[in-house]
Amino acid sequence: MAEPYLRIESITKKFDRTLALEDVSLDIQEGEFVFLLGPSGCGKTTLLRIVAGLEVPTSGRILQKGQDITYLSPARRNIGIVFQSYALFPNLTVFQNIAYGLENRKMPKEQIRRRVADLLQLVGLEGYGERYPAQLSGGQQQRVALARALAISPSLLLLDEPLSALDARVRANLRIEVARLQRQLGITTIMVSHDQEEALTMADRVVVMDQGRIAQIGTPEEVYHSPATPFVADFVGLMNFLSGVVVAPELRRVRVGEVDINLHQEIRHPAGQGVLLAIRPEKVQVVESSGDGRENVLRTRVREVEFIGAFYRLHLQLAQAERLIAYLPPQRSSSYSIQEGEEVPIYLPPDQLRVYPKTNSISV
Repeated sequence: MAEPYLRIESITKKFDRTLALEDVSLDIQEGEFVFLLGPSGCGKTTLLRIVAGLEVPTSGRILQKGQDITYLSPARRNIGIVFQSYALFPNLTVFQNIAYGLENRKMPKEQIRRRVADLLQLVGLEGYGERYPAQLSGGQQQRVALARALAISPSLLLLDEPLSALDARVRANLRIEVARLQRQLGITTIMVSHDQEEALTMADRVVVMDQGRIAQIGTPEEVYHSPATPFVADFVGLMNFLSGVVVAPELRRVRVGEVDINLHQEIRHPAGQGVLLAIRPEKVQVVESSGDGRENVLRTRVREVEFIGAFYRLHLQLAQAERLIAYLPPQRSSSYSIQEGEEVPIYLPPDQLRVYPKTNSISV
């Protein structure tokens, strides 16, 4: 691997007695699009503000291309920042908002004009230069904020939940545009979000944070399909959890209720230890009969059926009172009884099950 463009080393941040970040380390390569993902209060925005120079860490350091910038002012870091609130100047036109940073750098007027025109085209706002922010939609205002951040040709772009204030359709469209721009420009980008769908569709790598620490770093596929902890499994996507007891770790077997469940994953827990089995709803298979001799089949009862369009979402209850969710495509629904109260056998594929130690943070 090349020397990282940005190196975050053992960052800890305390606010009085509150520990916001604890020993956070992360390397980011040049041109990467990295997401800091996690629930409110997990420390992701604090970490972004430390990278931006808006906060000073209690300990640790930030290196940019090998240079220690931990205590460097934001103005000297060559970064662009886009906030959730847009932060546009309401009394300035779109052109003037985008040109603001360039004028502060004393760039010649003709160069400013050309640069702003190029950026308006880049973000799809040609012809909007003379409008004021109040005359724009939320999505258009966010495009202006993005163009303003890009105007100074930053080497690092920081995005603090820039799409969260937009409605769902605008947000979906704009995230495609932001990802396209990032790849087109090749600019190293860190984006803070609590929206897992944004992270999975836009990021090169996802950094999942929990209570001021990094829970997992990986590609969207790695984080979704191989979550490192129950927290990651529960936070990224929808996950079913079932309580079980290890009966034969060498055979990779866990008992759920009265049924022995076989896994492909290695079980590193002794016999008799309580564990959690996890499986995604789309991997749960509804089968016609529980008496065909197939392993890993549980009997469930339908509590609720939701028609989503692309599939039915079945809310199922096991005999031991635990609940799980399964997705059933409409074309397969004619083969099964999916009325509320009906008994439905389900098959849990061994290669789709993951096992975790019991935790109080996950309710099953």
